[in-house]
Amino acid sequence: MITKKKLGIVLFCGRKDCKYSDKIKDYLKRNSEKLYCFKSKKRGERLSNKLTRIKFDYIFSFRSLCIIRNNVLKKTGINAINFHPGPPEYRGIGCVNYALYENTKSYGCTAHVIDKKIDSGKIINVKKFKIDINDTIESVLSKTYRLMFRQAMFIIKKIINNKDIINIWIKKNNNIKWTKKIKNSNFLDKFYEIKKNDSKKIFLKKIRATYTKNYKPFIIIHNKKFILE
Repeated sequence: MITKKKLGIVLFCGRKDCKYSDKIKDYLKRNSEKLYCFKSKKRGERLSNKLTRIKFDYIFSFRSLCIIRNNVLKKTGINAINFHPGPPEYRGIGCVNYALYENTKSYGCTAHVIDKKIDSGKIINVKKFKIDINDTIESVLSKTYRLMFRQAMFIIKKIINNKDIINIWIKKNNNIKWTKKIKNSNFLDKFYEIKKNDSKKIFLKKIRATYTKNYKPFIIIHNKKFILE
């Protein structure tokens, strides 16, 4: 009788109310000796003290808003992997906003080893798709999450059969580098502001790169902030 291979002790960090996070969690539950799960719903959340004391074989982070601290990473036996919703050209947050503003022709997602710096670990795998002229933030993100899910499932399944595959991919993609630029939340907040003297071209670009159902650009007049509906 052939014993089915399993991943060992796994921590999965996903996003609350994310169908892809749920699917990955279910798959990991069936293919891990022991699965711990943490789903974030707001930026800056931290793992519970209980989780920080466990020694994991693997950590997988998918759309997670939780930053995994170095003390947890040091105890991870084999690999800690993040699936970043953007290509290596865009680090930090607001990646899709800047990509649309810059009229980037393609976008995608990056699987990488998690280290103590944000979006800087060794690159495992990059997947891309073309951006259409009619694409919006919502449509690009929808394509990104769908592609990122397929990327995550592909990588996890390969790891189950060959735990050395990650090192092989890292060597293969050694020529792919992260950009040196990284944007934080303060930069993104300022990016949402439309200036009174912006040209029509910049105005339309900014609308496309910031306007969504939940988040909208704004303009400040006489120290008053007006949201553009």
